[in-house]
This record gives sequence, C-alpha cells and structure tokens, in this order.
Amino acid sequence: AFLCIRRWRPSLASFRRPSAAAAVVRSFNERKLDQDTTAAKTTQEHIELDVRRRKALWRCKQRGWVEIDLLMGNWAAENIPKMSEAELLDLEVIIAQENPNLLNWLLGHDTPPEELDTPTMRSMRQYVIDGKKEWTVGGNQ
Repeated sequence: AFLCIRRWRPSLASFRRPSAAAAVVRSFNERKLDQDTTAAKTTQEHIELDVRRRKALWRCKQRGWVEIDLLMGNWAAENIPKMSEAELLDLEVIIAQENPNLLNWLLGHDTPPEELDTPTMRSMRQYVIDGKKEWTVGGNQ
C-alpha cells in the first residue's frame, strides 16, 4: 500500500496585511485608553487595568448560574467601565465568593459579611433589590 503524507503549506491568506477595520478598532482602543478616568500613569498600567476589567466582566457574566449571570452581568456591564482600581479590587474579592452566598446577598435574603460590605457590594445590591428589571421575578411591580 502506498502512503502519501501531504506537507502543510501556509496559505497566502495568513500573511495578509491587517484590514482597515482592524486599524479602526486599534485606533478606537487607543483613544479609549487615553480617555480612561483612572489614575493610571502609563499606557502599560492602562492596559493592565483594562485586562482586569475585561476579566471581571467575563467572570460576572459567566458564573454558571443563569440568575447570577443576569444580575451580576448586567450590573457589571453598566459599572465596570467607569470603576477605579480600588473599586475593581473590591469587585474581584466579591467575584471570588461562592454562587449560593452571592445570590442570597444580592437578593437581600442574607447580609454580606462585614469585610464584603463595600460600596461596590452595596451598589450591586441596590441595583438588584431596588432596580428590578422586567426579566426578574417581581419586576415592574
């Protein structure tokens, strides 16, 4: 039997120049970093803070429980872009908590421990308890 092994050859498509759309996105991201309201002093600090914000947003939206994904994810989408580094650190501590505890704290069934009762946690609870959305149980009542 004859065995033919085909050698891999990169296509020319992998060597293309970046598209105009990629340049626009890169330009937008650079402007967004310039307009950042945090106290970061260098572009590297801006980039690191932006990466932390994206990770926190992802973690808020992808917790594994639909209820928490909706509650935390929507709050995070509205609030993370304007958070300072200290507020982001508070959020990262909150994100590290277990889902059952978070859900009880957010819905107001339990009070969070003293070390987690930060302005960030209060803002999340305010968003969930007082600002019931149409898709939540008891929303718009």
